[in-house]
Amino acid sequence: MLRLAFTPRWIGRFVLVLALATAFVFLSMWQVDRAQHKNDVQTSAYADDKTPLNEVVSAQVPMPSRDTDRLVEVSGSYVPEATVLVEGRHQNGQAGFWVVTMFTVDNAQLGGGLSGDKPVAIPVVRGFTADEATARNSQAPSGTHTLVARIGPTEAPEPSVGVKVVTTVSTAQLVNYFDVYSYGAMLFPEPDQRAQASGPELEHVTFHAQESGGLDVQSAFYAVEWLVFAGFAFYIWWRLLRDEYRRQTKDEHQHFIVVKKPGQKNLGN
Repeated sequence: MLRLAFTPRWIGRFVLVLALATAFVFLSMWQVDRAQHKNDVQTSAYADDKTPLNEVVSAQVPMPSRDTDRLVEVSGSYVPEATVLVEGRHQNGQAGFWVVTMFTVDNAQLGGGLSGDKPVAIPVVRGFTADEATARNSQAPSGTHTLVARIGPTEAPEPSVGVKVVTTVSTAQLVNYFDVYSYGAMLFPEPDQRAQASGPELEHVTFHAQESGGLDVQSAFYAVEWLVFAGFAFYIWWRLLRDEYRRQTKDEHQHFIVVKKPGQKNLGN
């Protein structure tokens, strides 16, 4: 069989299989890279360019994940009574509360073809404090403001744990509390926005995008799958070679049976 494998025809087929298997291996390596970095936050070319909020996302529709951490600018005013405390937050080694207040957006756009007379507002993470009394007494600045902030995704709703005390910032939950339309996002004002957001009693909260999601299982599975394809290509080549060798061997050792006619004494007569 080895002699058959070194004939020009089968060498050509082996080279073709080798090229195909090499392509599969490179695809496997690409999937491994995706498995390691798929969930990494990709810094876009416009991440630090201030963009009007209404050009990034509309109210009442999900925010695309690609817009997370974008720097946006929005004008409007706080709704002081629309404030919640978010417990279980940590900053600088301390456990405490986020103070989150709804911010009505000027010239807000409702997505999905919706219309209505409710105010359109977005939750703003005004700051952090370890003291509950300080959090409850913190007042949002009055009047009209222009905020420069990072945009972050909304969180999944969970049951409230007290009067205007929650464990997640969920716009699906907040719109029911305050009877407003909202965005599928929240805002984290920039550090120089203290006068427009937190005041001296609250610590600034920085939005931290998830930098690494670890290993992506689906991409890892695809990486293994491409290697299986590469091995299968060699297996198919070997099976075809073996079948061809068996066919040729069978032809070379074919036996013929000669039957004499009735009454015939020998094959010559």
